[in-house]
Amino acid sequence: MSTQTVTASALDHTFRTLVAEWHAATRFTASPAAAAAHPAYRAIIDLGPDAVPLILAALADAPDPWFAALRELTGADPVPSADRCHPAVAAGHWLAWGRARGLV
Repeated sequence: MSTQTVTASALDHTFRTLVAEWHAATRFTASPAAAAAHPAYRAIIDLGPDAVPLILAALADAPDPWFAALRELTGADPVPSADRCHPAVAAGHWLAWGRARGLV
């Protein structure tokens, strides 16, 4: 097994653990900003750009409020202002952005 595979596996495990912690702690939180301020969410961002494909995969499963993390990690924002209030539509824009870059 290569070091890269082990590293990817460890990143995936850490990501999933943090997501589970974040979901458990914020499942009744109505505010995306409050959910994005949770320490587990911040720890996901601290994983760095390697977390972007994992976030996009999670976004494909459910339109959780990943948008702040994606903007912070990528410096991009492919969601037109008219679509910001529509999580499923915004997710579609991010997923198209990720597909165009081979991240999804």
